[in-house]
Amino acid sequence: MQENINSKIEAKLRNISKYLNQYTKEQLKCYNLTLGRFHVLRVIINCEPVSMGEIHRELQMANSTVTIIVDYLSEAGLVKRKRNPEDRRVVLLEMTAKGRKIIADLIEKRQQFLAKALLDLEGSTETLYDLLSQLLDKIELIY
Repeated sequence: MQENINSKIEAKLRNISKYLNQYTKEQLKCYNLTLGRFHVLRVIINCEPVSMGEIHRELQMANSTVTIIVDYLSEAGLVKRKRNPEDRRVVLLEMTAKGRKIIADLIEKRQQFLAKALLDLEGSTETLYDLLSQLLDKIELIY
């Protein structure tokens, strides 16, 4: 019985992620961004200044993929590279004002999308958050 519910929980989590990603992809089109580019921007804005290696570790993307994405984001004027003053071999990434505006708009749209989905669950959202946090903590612990 437990295996059946675990399978159902996994399917629900996967589907939530799928719909959130599909919605995000639709929003990204007007900025000529991909989901991968969005996730790199999200890491940069949350951790800036950030190294390419940190992005690689956070997103578990190949170094070459991160490089290609960062090259695009730099050419598009969304991020800028600078040398780490403590170690000139390390390149750090920061958002530009244009990049900040775009990522803020995208994150706001995602939050509005989730808010619509959670609207009827208002009394349960804190409980849902707590349960998902506990689940994530346990997964991180056993992983």
